[in-house]
Amino acid sequence: MNLSTDPERPQVALSIRQPWAELIVSGRKTIEVRTWTTDYRGAVFIHASKSVAEEFVPLFPDVIPTYLGGLIGIVNVVSVESFSQATWSRLRPGHLVPGPMPKGAFGWKLEKAKRLVHPLPVRGQLGLFPLSEQVLSQVQLKGGFKGEAQQRD
Repeated sequence: MNLSTDPERPQVALSIRQPWAELIVSGRKTIEVRTWTTDYRGAVFIHASKSVAEEFVPLFPDVIPTYLGGLIGIVNVVSVESFSQATWSRLRPGHLVPGPMPKGAFGWKLEKAKRLVHPLPVRGQLGLFPLSEQVLSQVQLKGGFKGEAQQRD
């Protein structure tokens, strides 16, 4: 995907099931595991999908995945690397996935997670998906990101 993007204002999103989406925007999960790679680097919105990875919820009792079906934050994708058995084990504190490495797994290194002040309902899609200008403007209208000073006219 070759989209130019402001590093603070992404134009694309990645749909992720809870509790993983919540762990990413809280900064606890710094490596996203995917079975596909991308050349895309830069900011992406994190979209909490409508489905929950129920089998992983008990592993994170302090995480309450309250929002489903919309944008909940942003993160920067800084690199993507294929996993080996050695890197899978060594990087577990970043990807948090228990058990064996999935076949053909890639680790997407994530940095600078920010949570939206108010989640925004958006229909998810597979892969990295573009967001409309209308959705992007709604992010600002709903308050932007936590910890960010709001501009008032």
